[in-house]
Amino acid sequence: MPKPYNMPDHYKGDTFDELQFTLSTSPSTPIDLTGALIKCQFRKEKKNGVLKKELTESDGITITDAINGVFRIDSFILDWTPGKYFYDIQFTFPDTTVVTYIDGSITILQDVTYG
Repeated sequence: MPKPYNMPDHYKGDTFDELQFTLSTSPSTPIDLTGALIKCQFRKEKKNGVLKKELTESDGITITDAINGVFRIDSFILDWTPGKYFYDIQFTFPDTTVVTYIDGSITILQDVTYG
């Protein structure tokens, strides 16, 4: 079962700051991400809604410490239509095991200065 993490609200046009995660099966047992492929998708209004953005470990996701299960979503501009977006982060390991460890949502708010 994925661990839910709802990201803080952001304003349209603002920068999504880097967000770091550490995966582990217990506090002292990290999940080794060596050779793992990571994919994250954001979809508008519902989990099977319109795809707004896809990130991978080579484009928007950086593995910073594979052996200790540490990776981050890199910063980007949230030029999305205001509303609620759902996401999850899926991992494909070298042995072809596929696991979704994290899911949640983010709400994009309309701001005044961006328009």
